[in-house]
Formats: sequence, C-alpha cells, structure tokens
Amino acid sequence: MSKKQGSTLLDRWIGRRGAIEWPPRSPDLSPLDFFMWGHLKSKIYATQPTSLEGLRQRIVNECLQITPQILQNIWQRFEQNLYYCMESHGGHFQHLHA
Repeated sequence: MSKKQGSTLLDRWIGRRGAIEWPPRSPDLSPLDFFMWGHLKSKIYATQPTSLEGLRQRIVNECLQITPQILQNIWQRFEQNLYYCMESHGGHFQHLHA
C-alpha cells in the first residue's frame, strides 16, 4: 500500500455503526481477556496435548464445560469492572477490587 493510500484510509471509518467510546487497552473490560483465555489455557494445558487433534478436542470439551453459573459470574465481574472503570474515570482500577 502506498503512503497516499494509507493516509486516505486513516481519515475514513471502516465499520457499520461508527466508533464506540471504549478505554484503550482495557483487558479488564473484556470477558474474553479477564476470564476466558486464561481459564481455557489453564485447563487445556494442565497436561501437554500430544497432537493437534487432541488440542482441538480439549478446547471443544473445555468450552462445553462452561456452565450458565460460570457465565453469570463472569457477567457480574464484567459489571463490577465497568463500575470500577467509571469510578476511576477510565484509569487503572485494579486497586479497587476487593
């Protein structure tokens, strides 16, 4: 891509509904970041998978083990994190967790 093409793209929105205000680099506001990836990694790699197919099967099995209660707990934590983020005016809020 030429410099001119890159410049042209920077001033145009590519998306459906426009920009969404969201604190940058805020993994505590993404359930996938603050729960899912770490949870799956700890379960899947408790022992080393022996094949790619074995790894895939572990991923599927562990995803199937996520219960409605776990999802409810994640949602509550997400709501708490939103509150903490607002209390800290978009700044760091890990120190606010009890």
